[in-house]
Amino acid sequence: MLFSCYILFLRTRLIFNMTHGYSFSRSLGGFTSTPRKRFTAFAAILAAIFLAVMFSSSGRTRAAQGVQPKNLQLLRTPFVFQLLPHLMNDPNSLRPSYHMKSDRAFVDVVVGIPTVRRDKESYLLITLTHLINGLTADDANSTLIVVFVGETDLEYVLNTAKQIETTFPKQVENGLIEVLAPSQFYYPDFNTIEKSLGDSMKRVKWRTKQNLDAIYLMSYAQTKGTFYLMLEDDVIAKNNYMQEIKQFTAVTTISTPNWFFLEFCQVGGIGKLFRSSDLIHFITYVQLFYKNMPIDWLLESYLADRVCTIDKTSKVCGKSKTQIRPKYKTSLFQHIGLYSSLKGKIQKVKDSQFGAVPTFYPHVNPLLEFMRTDIQEQGEHTLKKAYEGETFFWGIKPKKNDLVEFWFDKPIFIKSFNFRSGNVDHTSDKFYDTVVEVVPAGTNNFTVVGSFDEFGLADGEISKEAGPFAALRLRVKSDSFYWVILSEIEIKTYDGNSSK
Repeated sequence: MLFSCYILFLRTRLIFNMTHGYSFSRSLGGFTSTPRKRFTAFAAILAAIFLAVMFSSSGRTRAAQGVQPKNLQLLRTPFVFQLLPHLMNDPNSLRPSYHMKSDRAFVDVVVGIPTVRRDKESYLLITLTHLINGLTADDANSTLIVVFVGETDLEYVLNTAKQIETTFPKQVENGLIEVLAPSQFYYPDFNTIEKSLGDSMKRVKWRTKQNLDAIYLMSYAQTKGTFYLMLEDDVIAKNNYMQEIKQFTAVTTISTPNWFFLEFCQVGGIGKLFRSSDLIHFITYVQLFYKNMPIDWLLESYLADRVCTIDKTSKVCGKSKTQIRPKYKTSLFQHIGLYSSLKGKIQKVKDSQFGAVPTFYPHVNPLLEFMRTDIQEQGEHTLKKAYEGETFFWGIKPKKNDLVEFWFDKPIFIKSFNFRSGNVDHTSDKFYDTVVEVVPAGTNNFTVVGSFDEFGLADGEISKEAGPFAALRLRVKSDSFYWVILSEIEIKTYDGNSSK
């Protein structure tokens, strides 16, 4: 009863905020576009129609209806065009490209789950299964789960929605689950973003996009429910988690009425509960600093700006932040993802129920005339066995100018390469300061086509015009303090057949 009364108060407050806010659909009315942009938009519409027809052959499913423009709506976020000026490059930048809508108008709690295409495997269906199974019947009727697919490949988005609808048909039909995806014009040119915090360009792009995904989802969710629960796509939930959230929220609101968010998990941006009416302030804050730091750091910075003055010590400031971010006694959510949404980054799995984690990934690669390496091989973990997909390569402390060479039995046109070093058991045994090189057939000149990043991953594509190539090699540029593991070797050719 206490929680229900509090929800009624907050809904009245939220509706007031919404009716007195900006509606940017009006400001877009006079926006003109170039013929090229009109053609691009027209092509996108044709593609959407094609995908809708292709995926709705078995009937008008919700997943198929999601690509129809009439089901889409613009987001309302004050000052968005001033703070994110790239959005003015296209009139549809804030209009979702896809929306599998729910019939639910307004709920108690909106659960936001951003997801992207992961390097190895997706945990989304596991996460959704745990979230759904952890709800009571009453909670399921007063909750909305919004899956935000942060990809601009409409076919991938629709496949994800179709997979969700197939796996959870009842929950999609009764409106518990929605799927949302942004326009390709929502994102800026990530190549123009400046580095910060000493991070690599790869990490800067990743966290910048992650911030934009987070506020897009928040902007939509604030219009759909009284509270917003921030989650990720690789978590499991405690049974009856929503009951515990509601009870703690009601009690805490009496003891600490000025809380900004409630914390139900201490990991990153997982398990943070906000009042929907408060979200607009944090959204605007992130719009100001989305290029500067990750979303969980921005949360901490925002809290400090709210309660810490320049004369406060760090100890006093920390105590003040704690007062507006009450923490639940135990964690209701557990992070399970091994492979981060940041490609190449490996995170330890904490939950044993998901079984053993692979230590190598086999592929069928092009035939070789021979292969060789200067790095001393460890036991049965030879380069030959790794190339043939039997195990991983394990070598002892690479030295400067050490090589790992693959000479093909005949010149080939390499389309792409993927070398992953390290594995879940030995995360530090990676290639450091190492480049990937190829040599065109009939020459002796090796050319650099890639390098291993901070996560021990080297991948890339090569234009067909650059080939054919007689060999590919890895060249170490400086001595390493660690042993090295090659857990994945994949070389694809343009004929679409990397087999022997």
